[in-house]
Amino acid sequence: MQIPSRRATQSLVVLGAVLSLTLTACSSGTRTSSGDGAGAAPTDGVLTVGLLGDIGQPPDPDIYYANNGTAIMINAYEGLVQYKNNTDKVEIAPRLATSWEVNDDNTVYTFHLRDGVTFHDGTPFTSAAVDVAFKRRIAVKGGAAYMVDVVKSVATPDDRTAVVTLKTPNSAFLSYLASPFGPKMESPTGLKKHAGDDDAQTYLTTHDLGTGPYELTTAETGQKYVLSQYDGYWGPKSPFTRIDLPVYTDESALELAFDKGTVDTIVAALPSSSLDKYGKAEGVTNYFLPTLQGAMVTVNPSHAFFRDAAARVAFLKSIDQQKLVDQVLGKRSEVATTMYAKGMVASGDQQPISYDAAALGTYVSGLSGAQKATKLTIGYANGNVNAQQMTNLVVANLQAAGLTASAQGYDTSTVFGWINDPKKGPDAFIDGNNGPDGGDPYMWGHVFWDASGGINYFGCQSAQVNSLLDDAVKTGDTAKYNQAGALYGQTGCFLNLSYNKDWVVAKSWLTGVAEAQNLGANELNFSLLGISG
Repeated sequence: MQIPSRRATQSLVVLGAVLSLTLTACSSGTRTSSGDGAGAAPTDGVLTVGLLGDIGQPPDPDIYYANNGTAIMINAYEGLVQYKNNTDKVEIAPRLATSWEVNDDNTVYTFHLRDGVTFHDGTPFTSAAVDVAFKRRIAVKGGAAYMVDVVKSVATPDDRTAVVTLKTPNSAFLSYLASPFGPKMESPTGLKKHAGDDDAQTYLTTHDLGTGPYELTTAETGQKYVLSQYDGYWGPKSPFTRIDLPVYTDESALELAFDKGTVDTIVAALPSSSLDKYGKAEGVTNYFLPTLQGAMVTVNPSHAFFRDAAARVAFLKSIDQQKLVDQVLGKRSEVATTMYAKGMVASGDQQPISYDAAALGTYVSGLSGAQKATKLTIGYANGNVNAQQMTNLVVANLQAAGLTASAQGYDTSTVFGWINDPKKGPDAFIDGNNGPDGGDPYMWGHVFWDASGGINYFGCQSAQVNSLLDDAVKTGDTAKYNQAGALYGQTGCFLNLSYNKDWVVAKSWLTGVAEAQNLGANELNFSLLGISG
């Protein structure tokens, strides 16, 4: 089972977008300042959520595979299931399906669908939409098409039942559907009406055809996006009839808007260097919510110095995770001790590499003069302040061990091109924040450790690990997932640095923030937010 290369990642896309934008938007909501930067709660029904950088791709659920736009995906569209909100455990919860059954070999998934749901064009949601949504995703060949490529057929015995049969056993299928990048239900009538010559892709750059609590009513690339409350929504409604999503080009401009009260909340966008500032600010509440994401290090085995696993392992052992968390990431993170995301595997997951202050020095002492003179480059994503600071600390440690090393920033497009020729990449790369598409261990292991997964920048892979992952996904075998993780850890190509949390900064009058977030989306369901008092 192969996952196509992911075109963008949670952490890198927004940072690349920040560099290319030249416009800074302002909130269109009416606000008054309270003097301490808190800002008054809106009286016009408008909630303003600041975006750092443009969403990067069209807000089409079958195309979108990036970062900021997740807020649009989970509010304008809905899938059959989702991850449960307000918990640090990976749990599948109902959305447009109220219940489901899975057969013994994970090949047939039967979904019982919610009644009384309508699409934003007014047409009813029925089981027919499931087959249409799956087929459209394959047709437009979006980055997350693998999530439905496993589907053999969809039977619809009645309007409220969809029976999905897979080509091969797959225990991760519910996680595929729960992912914020998973298939969303779209109006079959609307898709046909606006099909054009590109399966409605043009139409969905500025409109939506979902069932969610909000409709996309404005899409001005690089400036702002607006969501308007859908009156016919089947679920809860917030007091916010409109959500403004203005685009800011850098952290300082976004922070200034928040401080002035023209932005009400910022989700997963600010660097850790701002933690102290907002931790002490009056009228502000900080939330540190569970995610599947973390900081990580990827090592390039195509370069001479790191060709041997012993060199890679010695390097990774020299990285003081606790120091990086304490000095750079702060209380939004904790040291990672597992190969997979925190809690993704029920038990037995243990990262084989841990900090050893003497490991690198011991290794370097056995090298020849020519080997010691090798110039090492450690990379990070341009604009990612946390990653840059961690890279500088790692470089200093390499230099202290007697090696010549330097830090280098790279644009997003460059990073994702290395898989085509790893020798063009640096010797190692530090991600400040990255994560899988969803909560199943297969979605982590295959994406990060298989060269076809999309976030294995330098193509370091093990045929045995890939085989174990492909076997494990059939049944959800925990032992095989743990074996795959342990074996990949021994390659010295990957270090899980930290478990990161979703840091949300919000005005204190905004309620329901924790209840509106789940560990897969790292964004807020705006229909669950409210105003205190």
